[in-house]
Amino acid sequence: MPNSAKLLTVGDDNPETCETMLNDTIWANEFTYKQIQVLAQYFQAFYIEKNGIIFKEGDPSGELSILTTGKIQIQKNDKALIVLVKGRSFGEMSLFDTQPRSADAIALKYCEYLSIDCESFNRLCNEHPVLSLQFVVIITRIISQRLRKTSGQLSDYLDQSD
Repeated sequence: MPNSAKLLTVGDDNPETCETMLNDTIWANEFTYKQIQVLAQYFQAFYIEKNGIIFKEGDPSGELSILTTGKIQIQKNDKALIVLVKGRSFGEMSLFDTQPRSADAIALKYCEYLSIDCESFNRLCNEHPVLSLQFVVIITRIISQRLRKTSGQLSDYLDQSD
């Protein structure tokens, strides 16, 4: 479980909570409602108060999360890298490589988010291979877009230093 986040429970029906939360993000545009219902079974919902630490650089990893409410700042050496809003995912790389966290994630306001850990993702892959492949393609697209943006920023930085 994340550093200061708490499991979000509404009654005893966490999959329904996850289903509603996931369906209320841009991720719902990528899947049918039936697929959202299936995916929700593999996620857990969390909440964290303003200024709460979701994870710190160097923490063990292994889960991808999708922000459903609030704002999260990803930072390194106390410098903001990006501010994430509803629908944005974070921790994509850690789902696949389980390397320690490369930055901090801090809640800028009250947040709710969904997380899928490696074990749940592996179960998804075994039980729903076509859906899991679709999920991986979307994650790959997100990582690719972020890499392109970072490459552009690095190029601009290098041009300025000449």
